Amino acid sequence: MMRNLFRGNLMKQMNFKILGGVVTYNPEIPRFKENLKTLVNQVDKLYVFDNGSKNIEDIESVLNHYSDNIILCKKKKNVGIAYALKSIMDYANKNRFNWVLSVDQDSVLDSKLVSEYKKCIRNYSNDNIGMLTCLIKDRNFKDSSAEKQEEQLKEVPICITSAAFTNVKNYFSTVGYDSNLFIDLVDTDICLTLREKNFKIFRINYLGIYHEIGHGENKKILWKDVIVHNSSAFREYYMARNSIILQKKHPRLYPRKTMLNGLALNFLIITLFENKKLKRLSNFFRGIKDGRR
Repeated sequence: MMRNLFRGNLMKQMNFKILGGVVTYNPEIPRFKENLKTLVNQVDKLYVFDNGSKNIEDIESVLNHYSDNIILCKKKKNVGIAYALKSIMDYANKNRFNWVLSVDQDSVLDSKLVSEYKKCIRNYSNDNIGMLTCLIKDRNFKDSSAEKQEEQLKEVPICITSAAFTNVKNYFSTVGYDSNLFIDLVDTDICLTLREKNFKIFRINYLGIYHEIGHGENKKILWKDVIVHNSSAFREYYMARNSIILQKKHPRLYPRKTMLNGLALNFLIITLFENKKLKRLSNFFRGIKDGRR
């Protein structure tokens, strides 16, 4: 009888539905194609949320090469990644998906990542799992800098959105993504929100994604390796503003010292390495001013 009960529970765990979610904003089409190639075969349905891309016709052309199992939600303007992720989770909940695999438009998944996540879910109770993540190789870093761990499953404080495997039921026990953040630190915020509800973020011991933000350069500040992402100057505003907002929202898990260290590091990177320094610094200090409000 116990064997039958175990088999029934195992089958129930194996039959969950997975929604893939991608937020697009003027993606580089070759990378987007590479992204979809490894993603579409790992999920039951793919939800693409477009934030007013200028190359929307190219995006649609790429999606037309795949099955009808792709939903494209088009916005006329950029409403932010937080709003988009919230919409993806709402769609998953309304259509009874159990897990959401979110992937950035500039990331490429390993073809067996979801299979590895499933192994974890079969072997461990997922009642307390808020998110699963995996080992990540950032293409901006040197080959030796891929994340490593000894444990098969390790609890981590935060993870990035790309390759995050989110438990839909547990996500909706929280207030969810904060649309007010718009962009930057959105992933940190949802991780802290889940943890405050006693859900955990686990990382599996599997290199599952190759990730890249912009066209980064490796730099060093004293003994610390950093990446200069060369991203849009407007993001300096949200990085600064949202750091302060997060500290107010999550004072226990995101203490003032963490916030100040992050702001100081961003200031140094802008001052030492970034282009358009005056514009970036203007956005940076404006973000601090608005965040303190």
